[in-house]
Formats: sequence, C-alpha cells, structure tokens
Amino acid sequence: MTCRTPVRRVPRKIFSERRYWYHVAPPSEEADGRERKVTTKMQHQQVIDNFINRGTPGRGTYVKTDGRVLTSEFPQNYRPWGHWHWRRIEGRSFPLAVRLGDGNVLVNGARFDWPATGHQMDVLRSLGRLPHKFGVVPFHSIVAAFTGGEVRDWNQKPIPIRDLQREVGIVVPSAGERWREVTEKDKYGRTHTRQVHTLGDSVVRVHDRYYLSAVDETGVGNGMYFLAELETPKPPASLRDAFDALKPKIVLEAETRGSNVRRQGEWFAIPARYLTSELMRDVARGVAVYRQRHVLGRDGHHELEEAVIYRAGPRKGEVYARGVLRHVKDEHRDLDLGTIRWHQMVHNITGAAYTLSGGGAMAQFD
Repeated sequence: MTCRTPVRRVPRKIFSERRYWYHVAPPSEEADGRERKVTTKMQHQQVIDNFINRGTPGRGTYVKTDGRVLTSEFPQNYRPWGHWHWRRIEGRSFPLAVRLGDGNVLVNGARFDWPATGHQMDVLRSLGRLPHKFGVVPFHSIVAAFTGGEVRDWNQKPIPIRDLQREVGIVVPSAGERWREVTEKDKYGRTHTRQVHTLGDSVVRVHDRYYLSAVDETGVGNGMYFLAELETPKPPASLRDAFDALKPKIVLEAETRGSNVRRQGEWFAIPARYLTSELMRDVARGVAVYRQRHVLGRDGHHELEEAVIYRAGPRKGEVYARGVLRHVKDEHRDLDLGTIRWHQMVHNITGAAYTLSGGGAMAQFD
C-alpha cells in the first residue's frame, strides 16, 4: 500500500504592475537559487533588483534573467490590451544589461520600442539608487569596438556573454541618465547655458583599449551620442581626464591661456593671431590656398564658409577659417566663428569613433 503525504494547497496571489497581471507561486524550499530552474514569476522590478544586487536568475512576464544577462522578451502572440499594431516587437528579445566579470553592470543604451524602453528605464532608475558601479553604452557601439568596426549592429552578430564579461570592463562609472547643463561661448565671448540629455558619461575598456562613452553637446537637439577610442596606454582616472585625452596639446595650451576655444564635433577652433592681410599674402606667394565651402578632412562632413589651407612651408597642413562652420549632414549645430577673426582648425586625438544612426539602431564611423 502506497502512502501519500497530504499536500496543502496554497492560494495564489494575484496583483497588477503597470497593467500586467502576474501569478505568484509559493516560494521554493531549495536554498541555492543558482542550482534550480527558476519557474516562479516575479514582478519586473524584483527581477531587476535581484539581477543587480545578487546576479540571481528570475523571470517576470516580459523581463527575464539567467543571472548574467537581463533581457526584455515578448512572445510571438504579443497583443497588449487588444492592439494589433505591436507586430514590430512580437517574438523579439532586447538585451537590457549584462553583469561583467568584475560584478559591475553594463547597461544597453540603445533605443528600444515601447514597452522595452520602459524596462530599460526601470534598470537605470534602480542603478541610480543602488551602490553599484555601472556604465551605459549602446551595445551596437560595443560590438563595433569589439570587432574593430566590422560589425555595427548587435542583432547582426551578438557577442557571446562569456566573451563580453571577460573583455569589457567599467573604468570610470556612469552617474546615471540625466540632464547636464553645458556652458558655451558665442563668437563674441558671451556665455550661454543649455540642457543636454546624457546616457551617463563613462569610460569602458574593450579588450585592452579604453573608450569614452558620452554625449556631444554640439550635436543637434539634445546632443549626439558617441563612443571614442582614447589614445592612452593607461586608464583615465576621471571623466575630465578622458575628455582632456581627446584634446591635442595646442588646444590644451590655448585653454590654459584663456582663449575662447570652440568646437564642433571632432574639430576645435582656436582663435588665431594672424590678420587677413598676412594670410592672403601667403596665398599670393603660393604657400597657401583660399577656399570657400571647404570640407575638412579627406572624407569629412564639416564645411567651412571661408578657409586658408597651407600647402607648403613650415605651416604646411594648417587650416584657418572664419564664418560659419556647418555639418553637411546637419548632425551638428552650426558654429559661427564670425567674419573678422580667423581660427585655426585642429582635429581631436582619437582612434576609432562611433556614433549612432537609424534612430540608435546601428553604430556608424564618425
């Protein structure tokens, strides 16, 4: 005769979070959550907090984690509230964050469709109130840096999580997603301030190289995201050191003198001491040429209204400009240098640099 132990039924609790309904089963009696298959559905916030704090597996209706990577996943038949226009995310999975080998968290800063973007904001809010080091970088930029630009879309060739954990690290952590006040000077030296939306500037290591992940305030609208490789053998100690690593020596010296150095994207404009008559004399001598609507760089996108380019002599390669500096693809705000004083144009110091295109759907070379 077989004896059966009577089982007491525990009523299920039902509650709502953001209009989603969940069933919560009784807690498991197993002590080690890492050694069992997770079958209990949890609130999204609970899944996120457990992932950040302990790296434990968990799953809600649409937010899941195996302890290493946190994802937002939607079934093939995803139809919220009876709407049929959500086909673009049904059956899709969005990586929200990865726990790196050192225990820090790398958050995917790419743009998602709703409601995945809501889950992304939940992760950022949680990290903002918890004492954990983290970085916010679009995974498209990470895969571009990881592959040397061969792959620019994370969905095209995702990096294996074990490789990501080993080869990527947080050097200077993010302060979180926020609005940053930037101070700018116009052509008359007058100071203006405006708000720029940032993902949370940070420095990350990919392989043995260091990258600054930040928002360029000269970009149109609220700024443009970029990931720039730093030409430095050692990790920067702070964000200020990272930004200074992008500046050539001549720019740093001009700033030390108090010059009103201005910038558009990767190009710095340093006020020059040369008069128009001096520059035009060199043009007449044949050591320089005068150009209108000159585009900087071999495959550049920054166009100068007026330019003097030195082709010979001790100043060969130097470029002086005045008037309006504009971006031919309208990705940066116009920079008015004025029509009186000339400025020397100097490119920043960087290795590979990436911005985002297609609404944040792909990394592109800058």
